[in-house]
Amino acid sequence: MVSGRPDGPANGLGPHWAGAGSTGPRPRLHGPHRCDVAIVGAGLTGLSTAVELLELDPDRRVVVIEADQVAAGASGRGTGLLGPRIGPALTVARRRYGDDVARAAHRWSVSAVRHVLDLVERHRIPCDLTPGGQLVVASGDTAAEEQAREAEAARALGLDIPLVTREALPRIGASYTSGLRYAPAATLDPAALTAHLARIGEQRGLTVFERSPVRDVRPGLLITVVTDHGEVVADHVVIATNAYGGPGAPAGVVGVRVQAGVTEKLPDAVLAALSPLTAEPLIGHGELSPYFRLTSDGRLVVGGGAIRRGPYGSFAPSPGKLRAAVRELSPLLAEVELESAWAGPIGVTRDGLPVVGRHPHDPELYHAGGCNGHGLAASVYHGARLASWIAHGDEHAPRRLPWVRAKAPWVPRGRLVDRALDRYLSHLTAVSDVS
Repeated sequence: MVSGRPDGPANGLGPHWAGAGSTGPRPRLHGPHRCDVAIVGAGLTGLSTAVELLELDPDRRVVVIEADQVAAGASGRGTGLLGPRIGPALTVARRRYGDDVARAAHRWSVSAVRHVLDLVERHRIPCDLTPGGQLVVASGDTAAEEQAREAEAARALGLDIPLVTREALPRIGASYTSGLRYAPAATLDPAALTAHLARIGEQRGLTVFERSPVRDVRPGLLITVVTDHGEVVADHVVIATNAYGGPGAPAGVVGVRVQAGVTEKLPDAVLAALSPLTAEPLIGHGELSPYFRLTSDGRLVVGGGAIRRGPYGSFAPSPGKLRAAVRELSPLLAEVELESAWAGPIGVTRDGLPVVGRHPHDPELYHAGGCNGHGLAASVYHGARLASWIAHGDEHAPRRLPWVRAKAPWVPRGRLVDRALDRYLSHLTAVSDVS
């Protein structure tokens, strides 16, 4: 047995890599400041926007304003799955948007992965990057039929997403009926990537203010970003708060918390049996299905199985579900305990698509977020695309993508609606127990 904790895993502490690359606290925003571009949010989207802007124009004055600290949200609490896929399944996207858009959307997500791989290599960012693929696996005949239809849709669109038969799936203990293989992909330490982006930006003149919640974004000839103790006046402003919303954020993005956990280091024999997960994580087919990857130091990461409304809070709502998923993966994990479990915020939308664009009443106020749990590659690439848009004008705006928009579909809010949403999320969690 891997030294389990009698009182269960440490809950709410976050992944063991969450402090990777930290450079210590940065100053709060005090007094008035003037810059060319102000970015609200020091996560992957905000910092990738800043780094790209400074690469395009080293003399540009760029400021990042963060309510907490660098990588405090999903960028530091994610599970490090870098892969393609964005928005709904291809079968849905073809019906909803047509073949050209469905094809372009998936190819964009592939470009997003390649952009991150190139970024890490170009800047030699130490973030435990392991290139490979991703295998989305189905359990049961219904899920296998859905995967067969998805593979057929991919073939019709000329996309390379092969269907993997039961016989060709990795033999790690769990019984799956089929799989879909996605590439390129990788695993990495998202906190280290985010922290190093901040450091790269600061080496090029970026100013990052932490512990400075934004209270207001005032439009005008110049935009003013207001905090408790200071303000920044800028020609352009990027809102990169994702699940947290706030002033200037696009409507229709709802913050929720998803859970994940990590085991202690696994014995060599167990690691050998699970070795396929090193380069090709397993992701369950369907909502809230568990997913698994191995870390570079020999631990198993597991996610899925529970979701709660609201972006705030770090406690995993149902760590028992994570523990059960680990033990169902392989008989060799029957006695393995979680070292820690945590919750992290993601931004979701009604139609499952991100929101990238400009404020409907202020063309110099940009935003990006709402990746619906597929944000590692997309958030970094969104930052690069926003930077190009700001630097070069509308001729560099993203096109032919249904998520380039001022806002997401309207989401009703209010006490009764929130209660209904809580019940629905609890229902989804309960369904995941028996699916």
